[in-house]
Amino acid sequence: MPTQPLIYSQSISLPRATDSDRRAHDQRLRESLGLPGLHIPLAVLRKSAAVIKRGRPFSCIISSAFGVPRLIDIGRERSYSVALDIGTTNLAGLLYDNLAAKDVAARTVENPQIDFGSDVLTRLHHTMTGNGEEVYRVLKNGVNELVSGLCRMAGINTEDIHALVVGGNTIMTHFFLGLDVATIPVAPFTPVVRDPGFRTASNLGIRICPEGVIYAFPNAGSYVGGDITAGIIAADMDRSTDIQLLVDVGTNAEIVIGNSDWMIVGAGAAGPALEEGISRIGKRATTGIIYDLTISGGAVTCSTFDNAEPEGICGSGMISLVYELYQAGMIDQTGVLRDGEQVSVADGERTLTLSCGGGSPLKITQGEIQNFLRSKAAMFTLLLTLTRSVGVSFGHIARVYVSGALGTGINVKKAAAIGMVPAWPAEQVQALGNTSLAGCRMLLEDASLAERASALIERITYKHMHDDPEFMKEFRGAVFIPHTDPTLLRI
Repeated sequence: MPTQPLIYSQSISLPRATDSDRRAHDQRLRESLGLPGLHIPLAVLRKSAAVIKRGRPFSCIISSAFGVPRLIDIGRERSYSVALDIGTTNLAGLLYDNLAAKDVAARTVENPQIDFGSDVLTRLHHTMTGNGEEVYRVLKNGVNELVSGLCRMAGINTEDIHALVVGGNTIMTHFFLGLDVATIPVAPFTPVVRDPGFRTASNLGIRICPEGVIYAFPNAGSYVGGDITAGIIAADMDRSTDIQLLVDVGTNAEIVIGNSDWMIVGAGAAGPALEEGISRIGKRATTGIIYDLTISGGAVTCSTFDNAEPEGICGSGMISLVYELYQAGMIDQTGVLRDGEQVSVADGERTLTLSCGGGSPLKITQGEIQNFLRSKAAMFTLLLTLTRSVGVSFGHIARVYVSGALGTGINVKKAAAIGMVPAWPAEQVQALGNTSLAGCRMLLEDASLAERASALIERITYKHMHDDPEFMKEFRGAVFIPHTDPTLLRI
């Protein structure tokens, strides 16, 4: 069955009105386009006379959103869309040429809401103490700046953008839409909207074509956002008969288990130790950031993105570091640093200094190692508790997808060896990158994915982990390397 893109163009030529043909512009547009139910906004009608009277062929930019075809622009020869992942830490955008059906630019910037706190809860508190409009405005400005930057990269105008498709967690989606978030973090944890659907840019203050289409992926609850819905679709999990697993680790961790018949999601704070700001050397995965390393005879060899001099370490690099420290006997099973020439005391705390043979030495403290071990414990305990809740063993899972910060350069063998994930074979694990962004990009090519997303959230069950007694019991053993009960890691 052929797919219908979210935005498409059709060129037509209209004869001038005559005494024998006095049809109004809207009638002539509908009939020439062959779209009887076509909706034509007032803003487009205002442009129609000037375009039609030229007597030349002109383009009609049409959206297949809103349930009926919608004419959103006329007389414009270029048409682009933006796929956008609104993350707690970053805004990631992809510029897509609707006419050529290809990507033309990509850009990632820091979420400007970071000024109100690096985590969602701090921003929620700021919003709920009378500063909501400020929080909303800053995010909207950040989105507009990102879109403008993509346009500059491609040499186009913002009004050449005819659609924006957004994926974000439930709170970020509410911030983007300017909705009240006060009921999300308190029992019974209810968002204002579950499935935002399609809106127009003029209604949201997004600086693209005023009648441009804005779509936000639906959430399945307060802690299962549109980014996860988009990620499930990107991984095609909801179409698989096999049981599959998606791990999305960013500021927090969400884990999805299921197939075409059922799906369950759990969320927890497993991500922060992989993010910059928690560890002083922790950085996002960019040029010069360590994603893997080895320690042999006390010598450290680092692998960095683009083979540049090391400037920090990302999530996969932290996994590798802790694994190598443990294998080299430099930390014990509890993560405590053993005495050695690379260990000193700085500001009252034991600190390990690493030199990769280039760049400034990197320092990691005892407390930062413990932070990481708590996060790796939370990750494994999420996996263990969630699979047990649906009677699934690790061996029943046919495919494991890893997205978010953790998926960049992860060494599955090392992650399993320290007890962060079960001992899945490396070939069973696939890194997918930013699945939220990928899902948004897919919807630009196939507008029917909006209906698929709406149907999907009806099948998702959310398991609350914050006070789950089994989670709390199992977490204590998972803090050790690899675990106080290593048999739990077996497949």
